[in-house]
Amino acid sequence: LQKLPPETPVLVEGYETGFDDIVELIPEQVVRYRHAPEWDGEYQALDRFSNSETGVRQAAVIRGRRGHRRQGDEG
Repeated sequence: LQKLPPETPVLVEGYETGFDDIVELIPEQVVRYRHAPEWDGEYQALDRFSNSETGVRQAAVIRGRRGHRRQGDEG
């Protein structure tokens, strides 16, 4: 990113197609989900696992304005 011109937009994928602006960057503990179905992400939030002591990683999660729709939130 440092090599791009300052006016270059940085975007995230839209819910189904297209791209959105970034609205939030949050720290989150995640676990790699090795058997993720095609439609799920490779990493999942820590609270989705009952025994998650192995493989916990701190990540920086970039969210666009429609990211809440992927999580089932009403936000």
